[in-house]
Amino acid sequence: MKAWIGAVALVGTLASGSATAAPVATGNELLQWCKKVLSDNEAESSSYTAGYCTAVVVTVGDLVKSINHDLGPKLQICVPSGVSNGQMVRLLVKYLEANPEKLHINATTLTILATQQAFPCRS
Repeated sequence: MKAWIGAVALVGTLASGSATAAPVATGNELLQWCKKVLSDNEAESSSYTAGYCTAVVVTVGDLVKSINHDLGPKLQICVPSGVSNGQMVRLLVKYLEANPEKLHINATTLTILATQQAFPCRS
């Protein structure tokens, strides 16, 4: 768990740019922004906020690949090869909609939790 906390803190720091930057997005914003990614409306799906959603998904995927081997078996995430960013966004939207009580949590943390729930490593 300490590794995930450190990783989330690092990602949050990198995403914010500085300690005085605007607050990091929560699940409330992330859900709205990720729904834009899935929109048939080209203006919405290519908006800045839709890009933020995709960036969080890609960053978490890279983070998982980078630190997964340092985590204990209960925390490791085993995303099958070939899973697209679009699939990850749909998975994230589904998780956020199913867990409205968590929408106040940091967007990156929620993305990690959704990915971990969807793709736990089998012992």
